[in-house]
Amino acid sequence: MSIEAAVKQQFAKVFQSSDWHLFKKMADFYLRRAAFLRKADIPLPPDLRLRARNSQKRLFIGVGCELLVKALYLKNGYAINKPRRNQALQFPLKLSAANPSQLDEDQTFLFDNLICRLEKVTSLESGEAVLNGLKIAKVFRNKEAHLVTSKHDFDSSNYRDIETSLKELYRIGFDESLVVRFSLAPNEQPLWAISRLPSKSTSSALTSCF
Repeated sequence: MSIEAAVKQQFAKVFQSSDWHLFKKMADFYLRRAAFLRKADIPLPPDLRLRARNSQKRLFIGVGCELLVKALYLKNGYAINKPRRNQALQFPLKLSAANPSQLDEDQTFLFDNLICRLEKVTSLESGEAVLNGLKIAKVFRNKEAHLVTSKHDFDSSNYRDIETSLKELYRIGFDESLVVRFSLAPNEQPLWAISRLPSKSTSSALTSCF
């Protein structure tokens, strides 16, 4: 067994629907951290702090978004593990349609695959906006994990697009209202707050009172 295969085995698991809670909690952690991360939190010389802070924000946003999407797949009963090579199973794959032995315990679907099929897993009222935000987050993660640049063209709309995507995913996927702002510009205040949306039964009861 190669060293890569041996280390993969340390994390190998066929994920079940109930695992969505842990994915969601860790997504919340990374995204909240991205919102509130400050230059003062970065233990580097002053000339590197802003660059490193923004890089880490983008990396955390990308990781958080991938974990959130995987939580959504699992919550809706879909597999995030790839089928084994000899299994003719279609993606997206319902967990109820596969035996755990048919799934590869150390291979999960790429973030790009999950984004492309998201609308088959859950109904999105603003599908294009949600997918665009996730695609930006995916690029952020890939770039920060693979390279370092001395500067880049800052586009604040990228972060607003991701925030719009997240608000919709939290609402549609988890019945939660999300307030979020990834602060990057000077004096921009970070925001992160999650609250439960009223249940449908409660909403119906309130409507009937008027």
